[in-house]
Amino acid sequence: MPKLTIVRDDKEDQIFEFEGGVITIGRAETNSIQLDDPAAEPLHCQIEATTDGRFKLVDLETKVGTEVDGMKVNAHFLESGDRIYIGGTSIVFEEASAELGKKTRRIPILKKPRLGRIPTRRISVDGAAALRRLGALPPPGDEKLTLEDLRVVLSSLVAQHGPDVLHEARQALEQYYETHHGQPLYDALMHDLDNLYRMLDINKLINSEHNLKKLLELIMDSVIEMAGAERGFLILRERDSLVIKVARNFDRESIKKPEFKVSHSVAEEVLKTAKPIISADALTDPNLPAAGSVADLKLRSLLCIPFRIREQVLGCVYIDNRFETGLFTEEDLPLLQGFADQAATAIENARLFEENQRRQDELKRSHEEIERLNDQLKAKVEKQYAELAKVKQDLDSRRADVPLKHDFSSIIGNSRAMKDVFRLLDRVIDTDEPVFVHGESGTGKELAARAIHFNSPRAKSGKFVSENCSAIPDTLLESELFGHEKGAFTGATTSKPGLFELAHKGTLFLDEIGDMSLDMQKKLLRAIQEGEIRRVGGKDVIQVDVRMVSASNKDLAELIKTGHFREDLFYRLNVVKITLPPLRDRKEDIPLLVEHFLEKLSRDVGQPRRNVDEPAFWYLQNYSWPGNVRELDNEIRRAVAMSDGLIMVDNLKDEIKSQDLFKPALRIPAGGQLKDIVREATEEVERKVIARALEECGWKKTDVAAKLGISRPTLDSKIEQYGLTRGKP
Repeated sequence: MPKLTIVRDDKEDQIFEFEGGVITIGRAETNSIQLDDPAAEPLHCQIEATTDGRFKLVDLETKVGTEVDGMKVNAHFLESGDRIYIGGTSIVFEEASAELGKKTRRIPILKKPRLGRIPTRRISVDGAAALRRLGALPPPGDEKLTLEDLRVVLSSLVAQHGPDVLHEARQALEQYYETHHGQPLYDALMHDLDNLYRMLDINKLINSEHNLKKLLELIMDSVIEMAGAERGFLILRERDSLVIKVARNFDRESIKKPEFKVSHSVAEEVLKTAKPIISADALTDPNLPAAGSVADLKLRSLLCIPFRIREQVLGCVYIDNRFETGLFTEEDLPLLQGFADQAATAIENARLFEENQRRQDELKRSHEEIERLNDQLKAKVEKQYAELAKVKQDLDSRRADVPLKHDFSSIIGNSRAMKDVFRLLDRVIDTDEPVFVHGESGTGKELAARAIHFNSPRAKSGKFVSENCSAIPDTLLESELFGHEKGAFTGATTSKPGLFELAHKGTLFLDEIGDMSLDMQKKLLRAIQEGEIRRVGGKDVIQVDVRMVSASNKDLAELIKTGHFREDLFYRLNVVKITLPPLRDRKEDIPLLVEHFLEKLSRDVGQPRRNVDEPAFWYLQNYSWPGNVRELDNEIRRAVAMSDGLIMVDNLKDEIKSQDLFKPALRIPAGGQLKDIVREATEEVERKVIARALEECGWKKTDVAAKLGISRPTLDSKIEQYGLTRGKP
């Protein structure tokens, strides 16, 4: 067990025993050995036990430095008797001999530094019997076992039982060879075992290290230590040149200006041939590549081994010794080349790991930058959206004050969405431009078309003619639109004018035009472009003057993408587009529509006007109405027929009654009209729904607006209108 003795002139020597691991030396109380020398730094240096059984002194980058036998060192492997100087303090390192069983003997010093022996577990059985059980020794009496035989046996044992079997084999061999064989054979075998241990340890280290710089230094230090070299250089191929990535000496210190201390011709030859170069005396070796660098560098022992992986040479490891000849032999090559091949795989993996890490870091930075820009853009858009919403609100309030030029009483609606439609219709009525009306089924597309015609000058000069294109087979639609001559087809007993002729000087409304075939679309396009038609079976060209109003519940732009609608016809029809909102987006118009249908039904059947009770009206108000106004009209007719006077919930159809509605208690004003009751109830529901959404979203107004499908300014206006406050129920 090593010991450290602190030698002082004025005090008694202090002795510390070192059991392994790491001990720290310095002025701080937290150190393993505390010094009272003012020149020492709080954490000055440390001594660590290495896996090969040696002890390494490391200076922890201090200003004063650490000396060993009068020479400053950064890192130094200690030998028994070394004297460490820290300021005015002297510490003597002494290494005691290791004990094996009951005997004490020193490990013999071989030609190369002995590699570390891993602590082994003792076995109680006889050594020879244990080896025979493992299959590593011949039967008793047969002692003709060579070193090469033992090497083969040990390799076989590792292959069969794993590396842990070496512990038991080592102890057994120690006992066996002390009894039956001489020291040289035992030393050679122990050296082989040490190399196997070293290879196992180093392979674990290099395969667990992903930092390329640390990995290259670890590989270089390991090769220098295994081969007993003075210096080592790790050279990698990068593009078309060789780059010295690591240059170290046996003290694990970096070498300055390494490019001037290696033979580039030797390295290039190894990378070119992928074969190692070894020389016992480089100065006199005729087999080395002709280069003056070998002589200039005064090299003696030289070894250069390639890093190979999948038939590629990544680089090479170059080690030398300027003072000793014959340091490297052919026997070293298998072990070192095997290690180099393992190291090449580790280098490639580390490169890939670092490249992947670099890309991940770049992606992370890009993602963070995108998020930052998105946040800026979002804030900017929200600000602009709020400003535009305010401008739109101002414009809407101004428009509301401007009276409409035309009468739209045939279309029931007082919501903002319908007012926008009326303003757009008001502007296009006096023109002759084609109008395309888009909206779901039942939203009143034909009512809009009629409002266009009957408010325009064409109401005096021509008729309003309409046709549903999806209701007529394609074979008859041509005859309906353009007319036919007598005898044009079976059943054509007389000539008949088409819808274009009937709508001359007036308006032709074609509903569900998206269902028209491509062939008919082509003929319709010609009639619109040329202003002329030809009857089916006729030869004469008839001039027509028709204003086109078309409609569809389909998105014609999407039909163009799928090839089901002609793009040129679309641009002819879609000069002015009017979009009718579905009933679910203008529920404030439901009371007006209910009143209108009840009044109309009362007039049609000559009976007193029916009323709707409060709960039933709530169901009507909150139903989604997929069939829009047409469905509401049909439901009122049905409810009137099913009721005895007052329309109640039981008179409504199942789809409406099955709703799970949030119905607040209502106070019905005395003598109040239906629209007043509905308005008050609507506001109460709206207030409670908004309050609930605010609480669920933690008062994040952007999320609330998105959830409710309204704009942020509208939400702010509602919060102010209803006096909603955070934390207040």
